[in-house]
Amino acid sequence: MRHVSVCHVSDNSGVMCVHGIRRWGPAAVALTLLAGAFQGIQASPAAAVGCFRATCSGKDPIDMGCDDDAELLQQVTELDGSVVIRLMWSYMCQGVWAKISRDLDTSPDYVYGTLWTTRDPEGGVQQADTTGLLADGVAGSYTKMQNWKKTSAKACWNDVDAQYDPMPLRYIVNNNDASMPTVHGSCTDWL
Repeated sequence: MRHVSVCHVSDNSGVMCVHGIRRWGPAAVALTLLAGAFQGIQASPAAAVGCFRATCSGKDPIDMGCDDDAELLQQVTELDGSVVIRLMWSYMCQGVWAKISRDLDTSPDYVYGTLWTTRDPEGGVQQADTTGLLADGVAGSYTKMQNWKKTSAKACWNDVDAQYDPMPLRYIVNNNDASMPTVHGSCTDWL
């Protein structure tokens, strides 16, 4: 008979392995997976989540518990490291938000963080959710969430105004293309 080791990776307790002979392999796998399933139910952050998709729009990701499983979608860091803008999302909440941090000694005096969203991946009307101006001595902040399922999103920072997009898709004014070059900040890609 051959010896078999069956291992299960658990989110909370690491790796659990069952060693045995070949005839116990299927039983050990079933028991290990069952134990992992029950452990997942008990440790699930779903109980702490206060919103899902559309009900997350305009809500605070920390107040809703969505930061518990937050993942970084994309990050842009200034070459001098003075400002970092991140596009964050939560699987459990299906919400997306922007998170900004800065070096208080080297960043510009005025720093705004903005989550830009649009329902049309090719452009369309952009909506902004902003941190506003980061006050003196404030090294970081984040925006409210938007429904990840129904939007395309990007995270930006700038030193002009809360409603200023340093990388607009396209600005049209009086039927003329008034798009500007990238200045005064940076953005993640549209995701």
